[in-house]
Amino acid sequence: MVGESTLISLSRLMALQRRLDVAVNNVANSQTTGYRAQQLSFQEHLKPEKKQEIGEKPERPLSLVDAALPFTSAASGAFRSTGNPLDLAINGNAYFAIQTNQGERYTRDGSFSLDAKGRLVTLEGLPVLGDKGVIIAPLRSGEITIDPSGRVLMQQVELGRLKLVSFAPGARLEAAGENLLRSDQQPKVSAGSATVLQAMLEQSNVQPTIEMSRLAELNRSYEVASKLLKDSQDINEISKLANVPE
Repeated sequence: MVGESTLISLSRLMALQRRLDVAVNNVANSQTTGYRAQQLSFQEHLKPEKKQEIGEKPERPLSLVDAALPFTSAASGAFRSTGNPLDLAINGNAYFAIQTNQGERYTRDGSFSLDAKGRLVTLEGLPVLGDKGVIIAPLRSGEITIDPSGRVLMQQVELGRLKLVSFAPGARLEAAGENLLRSDQQPKVSAGSATVLQAMLEQSNVQPTIEMSRLAELNRSYEVASKLLKDSQDINEISKLANVPE
C-alpha cells in the first residue's frame, strides 16, 4: 500500500504542476488582446477510507489538495487607441457574445472585421452576435459607427445592437480556446452597465512582473517538493504507481 507521505507529496506536486501550467499560460498571453488571466482555487480532497489498519493503528482520513477549480480574473486591462473603427473595447463588466459550433462563447477581445459575407467576425472568423443574431453589414456601403450602447450603424441605419452579456458575481468563466471563455452559468444581457469604445482595444490584464515572480517561486517549490518525494522511503511505491498496464 502506498504510504501517506507519498500520497501527500504527490498531491502537492500535482497541485504545483497545475499552478505552473496556469502561470506559464498567463505569461504567454501577456500581450494577447483582451486576455484575462486564469487562476486556480484549491479545495480539500479527503482520501476515502478503506477501514484498513496501518501497523497497530486504524487508517486515518487523509487530507489532500485538489487544484481543480480554474477561474478567470475579472480585472480589466488597459485600453489603447487603434484608429480602426471595427476595433472595439468594453468599459465595464461585460463580454462580447460569439457564435461557435460549440455554442455561445464570450470574449473581451474586440479585434473584429467584416468577412466576405459582410458579417462582423473575430480574427478567427467567428460571427459576433447582436441582440437579434449575427450582425451583417452591406459591403462597400459606407463606414460603420458603433455608439457607446453597442448600436451598429451605417449611414445612420441601425444594423443591430451588439449583444453584451454579464455574469452573476462568483460565476466561473473558463478558457475555451481562441481567446474565448465559457461558463456553465447562464449570462444575462448587460443593461446599460457597460459601454462600447470604438477604435479601441483592451490589453491583457496579466501583470507580467507579478506572473514571472510567481513562476520563479512555483519552480522553486516544485523542485523542493520533488526532492522530498525522491528522498522518501516510498520510492518503491512510486515505481508501482508508474507501472500502468497498457
